[in-house]
Amino acid sequence: MLGALPPPEAEARILVGLRGHRLTGAIWFTLKGQTGIISCIAAAQANGWHSDVQELIVEASLWLSSRGAAHIELMAIPGDEALVARLMELDFRTYERQGVMRRLLPAQSAA
Repeated sequence: MLGALPPPEAEARILVGLRGHRLTGAIWFTLKGQTGIISCIAAAQANGWHSDVQELIVEASLWLSSRGAAHIELMAIPGDEALVARLMELDFRTYERQGVMRRLLPAQSAA
């Protein structure tokens, strides 16, 4: 598990990933103003788990950006180098001092 479960009062959304009938992962996220916050990611570390996490983050990011998020904060830095590399492919950057990863989202077109 990466991060910590949000408190109930945070009213977090939960997105789950399935492969067939098997639960592969879950992600907890909230929107505060223009900041999308991913507080927790849980994934079964089976074959393909990196791509499962990446897909969950992409879907959560789409949901958050469609509701006005200008950037996303992942509230923990993964210890797994392969996962960090996948997050960097999604334009996340590591901020060691704060212990978070951030991604600036492209501006939404009004057209």
